[in-house]
Amino acid sequence: MQFPRFVPLALLMLLLSLAGTTLVTQFVRNWALTDLKESGENQLLNIISQTRTELADYKYLPFLISQSNEVAELLRNPTPDRIARVSRYLEQTNLVAGSTALFVLDVQGRAQAFSHWREQQDFYTVSHRQQAYFLQALEGQQGFQLVLPSGESEGAAYLSAPVYVKRQLMGVATVRLDLALLQAGLDQGSHYLFSKEGHILIASKAFQTAKQLQEVVQKQRTDQLFDGSDITVVGLANGTRAVLQTVTLDDLGWQVSVLNDLQEVGRIQRNATLFTIAFCIVISLLVFLLRERQLKHISRRETQQALERSESRQRDIINNAHVGMITLDNQGQILFINPMAMQQFGVSMPRIKGNYIGDLIEPEVLQGVLKRVLDRLDSRGFAPVTAMETVGKRSDGNTFPMLFSIKQIKREASVNYLVTVIDITPRKRLERALQEANDQLEHQVQQRTQALREAQDELVQAEKMAALGRMSSAVVHELNQPLTALRTYIAICRQLIERQDTEQLDNNLELINDLISRMVVLTRQLKTFAYQKPQHLSPVDPLLALDQVVDLFRPRIEQQQIELDYSRSDSRSDSDADLQLRVSGDSARLEQIFVNLISNGCDALTDVAEPRLEIQIHYSAESVSIEVIDNGGGIDAQSQSQLFEPFFTTKPIGEGLGLGLPIVRSIVQDLGGTIRVNSRPGYTCFRVSLPLIRQSEE
Repeated sequence: MQFPRFVPLALLMLLLSLAGTTLVTQFVRNWALTDLKESGENQLLNIISQTRTELADYKYLPFLISQSNEVAELLRNPTPDRIARVSRYLEQTNLVAGSTALFVLDVQGRAQAFSHWREQQDFYTVSHRQQAYFLQALEGQQGFQLVLPSGESEGAAYLSAPVYVKRQLMGVATVRLDLALLQAGLDQGSHYLFSKEGHILIASKAFQTAKQLQEVVQKQRTDQLFDGSDITVVGLANGTRAVLQTVTLDDLGWQVSVLNDLQEVGRIQRNATLFTIAFCIVISLLVFLLRERQLKHISRRETQQALERSESRQRDIINNAHVGMITLDNQGQILFINPMAMQQFGVSMPRIKGNYIGDLIEPEVLQGVLKRVLDRLDSRGFAPVTAMETVGKRSDGNTFPMLFSIKQIKREASVNYLVTVIDITPRKRLERALQEANDQLEHQVQQRTQALREAQDELVQAEKMAALGRMSSAVVHELNQPLTALRTYIAICRQLIERQDTEQLDNNLELINDLISRMVVLTRQLKTFAYQKPQHLSPVDPLLALDQVVDLFRPRIEQQQIELDYSRSDSRSDSDADLQLRVSGDSARLEQIFVNLISNGCDALTDVAEPRLEIQIHYSAESVSIEVIDNGGGIDAQSQSQLFEPFFTTKPIGEGLGLGLPIVRSIVQDLGGTIRVNSRPGYTCFRVSLPLIRQSEE
C-alpha cells in the first residue's frame, strides 16, 4: 500500500526538479550573460580610453613642429642647408616621440623636410595637395585623416597643423601614425576590432589576418536578458560563438567592437544544471535527515548568538573609539554612527540613520575618485580607500577638512562597509601657519639678500676708488714727464716757427702727438678701471674680436720677428665645424681683453732669442677658452699671486700703470667667465674661459 503513495510523490518531486532545474539554468545563463556584458562594457571603456590616450600623446606634435623657428625659416626661404637641418630635427623628434613619420609641406602640398630623409628620398616627389589633412590645415584647422588599410599599406592616421609666419600661412606640419602604434597600449588578451565602413583597422592577435568585418562575424542573433536589455550573439569563422558589443566613436567615425567567447557561459550553465540536479537529490534525501537538520539548526542558533555577541563587542569598541566611525549598507545608507562621528558632523543617530553617506560630504568635492568609489558599492569594481583628504559637511552647513577611509566588512548574510573619519582641522591650521611663516621668512631672506648684494656692489666700487687714490703718485709721475716734455717741445716749436724750419717743426709736432697719445692711453685705462660695468650685454662672437686684435698686432709681431701660431680653421673638430659661438658681452670689452693679453705677450718676448707667440682655442658644450702662450722669461710665483692687483706691474716706472690685467679680470668676471695664469721659465699661458649662450637663450 505504500508503493502507490510513493509513486505520485516521486513524480511530483521529478516534475518539481525539472521545473527548478530549467528556471535555475535560465537564471544562471542570464546572470552569466549579464556579467559578460558588463565585462565587455568595461573592456570597451578601457580600449577606447587607451586608444584616445595614445592619440592624445601625438596630437601635440604638429603644433610643436609648427612653432619651430627653423621650420618657419625653411618655409620662408628653402635652402639645402635649412632642409637638411629641419630634416634632422624632424628625425630626432620622431625618434623621441615614437611616431611613424614627420614632414613639413609648403602651401603647394610639396614636402620640404622629412624625418626619413635618409631612406626615402622619393618622398619629396609625392604631392599631398588633395589630402584631407592638408586641406584642413590650409583652412587654419588641426587636420585629421584616416587612410584605410589596403594591399599596399597597413593603414595610418595623419595629424596636421598650419604653420604661420607673421600671421601668414606658409605651410603644414604633418605627423603620420601607423595604426599599429595605437595598438601598442591595448590589452593583448582581449578580442577586439576597430573597423570603419566594414574595413578592419586594428584587430587583436586572433583576427589580425582578416581585412573585412564579414570575414570575422558570420552569423548574428539578438537575445533579450531579464532586465530588458539586448545582447548580440554572433558566430565566428572558427566555429565558436561569442558576444559582440560595439560602440561608434562619433568624432573619428570608428566602430570599436569587443568579442567575448560564450564557452565560459556554457560551462557555468552546465555546472548550474548539475548543481540544481544534485540540490534536488539532496532535498529529497532531507526527509531521511531530519535529525541532522535539527542539529544544524541548533548549531546555527549558537552561531547566531556568537555573532550577536561579537557585534555587540564591536559596537562597544566603535562607540569608545577616538575617531569617527560609520557603517553603511551596500547602497551607501548609514546603519550606525558612533558618538565621535556624531560630534564631528553635529548629528544624532535617529536623524542620520538611513541617510546617504554622500550627504555628509561637501558636494563640490564629491567628485572624481571618491564619487566612483561610492557609486561602486556592492559591485566587483569596488576598491577600498585609505586616508583620502576631503571636506566634511556638518548639519549647520559648515565644513571641515577630514581624512576619509572606507573598506568592506563581510558578514554572514550580507556585505557592509566601514567608514572612518578623522577631523584634521588642527593639522590644517598648523600647516597654514607654517606656510605663512615660511613665506614671511623667504621674503625676509630675499630682502636681506638684496641688501647684502647692494652693499657688496658699493664695497666693490669703494675699493676701486680707494685703489685710484693709492695710485695718485704713480699717475702724477706718469703724466708729469709727458707734460714737461710737451712744454719743452712747444718752446722749441716757437723758435722753429720764427726760423721757418718746417722740417724740424714737423718732427717736433709728431713727437708732441706721440706724447698726447700716451697720455690718452693712461687716462683711458683709469676710466675703464674706475667706472662700473655696463648693464646691457648682447650676443657677440669672441673669435671675431680676436681676429681683429690679431690683425692689429701683426705689424708689431713682424717688427719683433715673433713666430705667431694662430689658425682658427685648425682649432675646430669636424663635429664643431658648423658651430656658432656666442657669448654675452660687447665687442669693445672683448677686444680690450685680447689687446692686453697679446700686448703683454709681445712685451715678454722683447729680449728672447727665438720669440714665439701661440694662440689656442678650445671648445666644450658650455664654454669657449682662448689661451695666449709665449716663451718669454716667465713670471715668478710671488708675482703671479699679485698679477691681478691694481697698480702692480713688473715693468719699469714710466712704461705702465699696472691696470691692464686687473681690467682684464674685471671684464672677464663681468661676463661670467674666468681667467687663469700658468707660468714657468720659458713658458707663460693666460687662459680666458667664457660661457656660451644656447640658441634658446639667445
